[in-house]
Amino acid sequence: MEKKPASIIEQIPPDDWDKTPASVKKMVELMAQRIEILEKQAIELVEAQQQLVEKVNKTSKNSSSPPSSDPPGFSHKSKKKTGKKRGGQPGHEGQSRDLYPIEKCTTVIEHHPVRCSSCGVKVNLLLLYFQKLNEECK
Repeated sequence: MEKKPASIIEQIPPDDWDKTPASVKKMVELMAQRIEILEKQAIELVEAQQQLVEKVNKTSKNSSSPPSSDPPGFSHKSKKKTGKKRGGQPGHEGQSRDLYPIEKCTTVIEHHPVRCSSCGVKVNLLLLYFQKLNEECK
């Protein structure tokens, strides 16, 4: 337990306290009570202020909150440019997966795209179109 500091009245020597008029004693006691109340309030306010400061200082970088909850004016640090182009760099050995050897295959299943990856048109329609163009060119 914390040692409670001596109250104002306990700091006054007993001889002086006995000589003090009753009205002054009453006023000192009221002021001592008021000081205790104000000290407790000050401690509570400091704790509340610390909690608010912590809450204000939270950003998406140091908490689990999303970037949209960042305060106005908060700027995310952008990465420093290195001068390199995006993608694979010259001199870097690429990585690829080796194909399964044909000798070990038991069956081969051919898969062809159903739609064009660029425009989304069905491939069989494109084949008909190109065949028709080929016939017209002959």
